[in-house]
Amino acid sequence: MSNTFSIQLSAAAAGRRGHLAQAAQDFRPLYGILLGALVLTCGIGLMMLQLRYGRMRRRRTVLASFAVIVITSVLVGMTVSHDAGRPEAGAPGVPLLRTAEAGAQRVPVLVVPNRPGFNLVGVAADNASAGTDPARLTAGRRYGGSERTWVGVTLKSGDQRLYLSVNGAPASLDVDTGHEPSAASATLRGTDGPECASAALGALLAGSARPWSSCPADRLGTADAGLLRSTVRFLAARGERTVALRADASPRDRAAAAVVREAAARERLTVVAPGEGGAPPLIVVTGWALAGAQVKDVGTGRVKAEGTYLAPWLLSPPVLGPSAGQIIPLRYDPRGPAAERYLSALSRRFPGEVPSAAGYEAWQRQLGGDFAPALMYAAAEVYIPGMPAHEHRGADWLTSGMITAVSGPLRQPGP
Repeated sequence: MSNTFSIQLSAAAAGRRGHLAQAAQDFRPLYGILLGALVLTCGIGLMMLQLRYGRMRRRRTVLASFAVIVITSVLVGMTVSHDAGRPEAGAPGVPLLRTAEAGAQRVPVLVVPNRPGFNLVGVAADNASAGTDPARLTAGRRYGGSERTWVGVTLKSGDQRLYLSVNGAPASLDVDTGHEPSAASATLRGTDGPECASAALGALLAGSARPWSSCPADRLGTADAGLLRSTVRFLAARGERTVALRADASPRDRAAAAVVREAAARERLTVVAPGEGGAPPLIVVTGWALAGAQVKDVGTGRVKAEGTYLAPWLLSPPVLGPSAGQIIPLRYDPRGPAAERYLSALSRRFPGEVPSAAGYEAWQRQLGGDFAPALMYAAAEVYIPGMPAHEHRGADWLTSGMITAVSGPLRQPGP
């Protein structure tokens, strides 16, 4: 009871912080109006004092002073409102989120890391290309596990223009990359690039103005390692004696595979390759692209598995969608109030983009939110009789179906 109560408190606290931060962002344009009104009121008050004490006697002087006060207050209000209404305009060298005007289309564009060197440009359109020379644009592509069109572009230092073609219509954006290259470029070039960009986007949505220097796939975090150990322990407690393991080549995935093997040895479980040993539970610790392909293989029966246990960073709609018995350990409720605010912010600022664990966790860390005790969650498109599926307007983890807790709080064994 106390554990459940603490989870609810953590979710509620995170939700309140997210709500306050988002409300501040939504109402920032009103600050300009209020500031303009304040300037006008102070100016008129000062002018009245001048009139009262006889320092302003000529009618022409009074009218001219009044006109100056009104014009100044209007300009101040317009300037502040305009600047506050553009939260996507970041500082030099900070990931950039802006809206491109491509003919009659208004298309969100994400530039990560917005530093000199290789950059990943995400365009919310089916057909897009980008580059620094309008006559030689690079065609975009789709990556497994992502719904966006991505273009690799090499940017120089400082101010420059990024040219785009969106569904055949030209567009451009002014960018400022600063002067320091980013260490994130190597990961952005590969299939883990969209996950990295999603994390940067999540931080931006929460108001981050910091340079982006690393990607989730660059290393295995302590919390994620603990969740993987909990997954192995969860399976051992159910009486499993064999597990299959699917890993990838990134530093995070190699470290994750080592953690799973060590935990399995401690629990006296045998680790085999996918498809071997009959149909044991399958633990997947890859990036989005390979995970998406793996769950499809399980869903179609090409690979036999008694459930697909996903690494915590694989909470993403393309990986959750196929029917493969996906179960995932999480330190937050993906249907909780804090997660709902992240989904709303994503829908508003980057329409059509899918949410991700990387994006949500970066968003939550930026807001200073707490994470709850870990639980196992099951994701399924299958409806439970008598219980309506959750439907979310805009971005969602599953367009239909459910993500439901299937365990109590997990005890995370040490390394």
